[in-house]
Parts: sequence; structure tokens; C-alpha cells
Amino acid sequence: MKMIRISLCMAMFLLGSVALGSINVFADEMHNHEEMSNKSETEKKESVSLPTDNLTIKNVKRLEYSMPENAPADLINLYLKAGWEWNKELNYMFKDVLYEDETVNINGIDYVTDEDGEVSTKISVRDGSSKVEVSSDNYDTNPVSITAEKNDEPKQISVKPGEQKEVVLLEEINLDTMIDRMDEMNGQKLNTENTLTTNKFVVSPLGKQDSHHFEVLLMASKKGDTVTCNRYNGPWGNNTYYSKTANPVMASRNFLWSDCDQALVWHVQCLKDYGPAKYRYCAWDPTAKRGKCSGLIGHSKKFHAH
Repeated sequence: MKMIRISLCMAMFLLGSVALGSINVFADEMHNHEEMSNKSETEKKESVSLPTDNLTIKNVKRLEYSMPENAPADLINLYLKAGWEWNKELNYMFKDVLYEDETVNINGIDYVTDEDGEVSTKISVRDGSSKVEVSSDNYDTNPVSITAEKNDEPKQISVKPGEQKEVVLLEEINLDTMIDRMDEMNGQKLNTENTLTTNKFVVSPLGKQDSHHFEVLLMASKKGDTVTCNRYNGPWGNNTYYSKTANPVMASRNFLWSDCDQALVWHVQCLKDYGPAKYRYCAWDPTAKRGKCSGLIGHSKKFHAH
């Protein structure tokens, strides 16, 4: 009986060892399978993410706003804290913006920028370096239609084999010019006779007819009043329109973080204000264009303070 029990114990021990070994082998195989599967997925992801385009164009619009001579230090600091950079030598603030859905032309073919202001494509370099011409919409040339003019001189670049080429197209946008053009109304230009106690503005025709004056309700500084553009309702000013020529310090204070300033960062439509009144985005006439940039950022198109 003892021999039989010992034999049975040995048999059970051996069977248990075999089963345990099988489990370990199975576990090892499963582990190896998972590693191979993970490796395969990683390789698959890497192969998918490998870039096929070898040319990326970043379309940059540089907004520039001149500072008054001997500008107060607090005014300079306000702009810097708001994300502007200061060209101290030429005394102007600037910031680079990237617009979506802008046209970039590469070798005669139009591409549309993504949300990062970029387009990318693959340039054939089979025969060595490939020469490429690139250009983008140009707004700082007083466009005569709703479509911006093309740059007259495309940028010449070359793409070499194995190279990931990145190119920046930079256009400088003079906001002083844009704002000055918005102050023109049917051939008339605002005089510098604005005061804090009135929302009436003296307007005189451009040219030699300076002796004729007209009182025009063009802008207002009371909540709910109609405006051409909410470009002077910034939180660090006094919510009153000033000619930048006559009072550059107050004009600059009122512009910073105004609806106009905010809209320009995200919406290219505002650059249409370079052009003639009938093509502008914000304009006094027709009435539907009054304060339109405020609508772009979800604000009231009527005058309002921040």
C-alpha cells in the first residue's frame, strides 16, 4: 500500500510539474505575442506618421503699430504684457499672426493654409535640387477688390534631396495706414477737433477745400451708439475716439485690446479695411458693415466698453 501511495504521489507531482510547465510556456508565448503585436502597432504608427511632404510654407502676417515719440513707460509695458513685441530702434509694436484658409501659391498651384497658417506639399527631387516659386496673398498694397493681390515677386527657393524645407512668407501690415483709411468717409477725413464732451466730429474734405466743414455723427463713445469700428474701446483707455496724429498716446491706449485689436489676431477679414470703402469689412456705409469686426469675436457691434 505504501508503494502504491508513493507511486500515486509521484504521478500527481509529475503531472503537476508538466501542467505548470505548460502554463509557463503558454504565458511566455502570450508575452512574446503581445510584445510582437505592440512592436507591430508601433511600427505601423511610425510608418503612418512618417512625413511624405518635404516643403512646408508658413504664411505670416506681421501686424505693426507705431508708438508715440517719448511714449510713457506704462504704455510700452501694457503692449508688451499684451503679447506685442517692440522694435525699439524704429519705435513700433508688432506681433505675428497666422490665418487659416489663406491662399499660398506653390509653382502655380494654389494651396489653402491650415489652422496654423501653414501649407505643405511634396516636391519632386529625383533629379537633384528642385527650384520652387512660392507666394501668398498681399494685403498691404491697397487692394481694389475683395480678393487680395498676389505678391508681384514670388519667393525663389530650392529643395534638396532628403531635406525637410521650411519657408516663412512674411508680410508687414501697417495698422496705422489701415486705421487712417477707416477714418476716411466718402472722400472726407476727420479733423483733429474731437473733444471728450461731444460725440460729434468735424469732417473736412480731402484736398484744397479745407474751408468747408461738416458736422457728422461718425463715431460715439456711449454704450449702444453706432460706430464704424470698435477700435477705441480697449480697457486701458477712456473709450473715446482720438486721431492718432493729434493724440497718439490716447489713441494707442484706447486701441490696445479693443475689439479691432482682438479681431485682427484671428480673422483675416479685417485686413480688407486697407481697401476702398466699398470693399472694407468695417465701414460707415452701408450700415450692415458698421462694427462688423466685433461680431467676429462674439461682441456687440454697437459701442461698448471693456
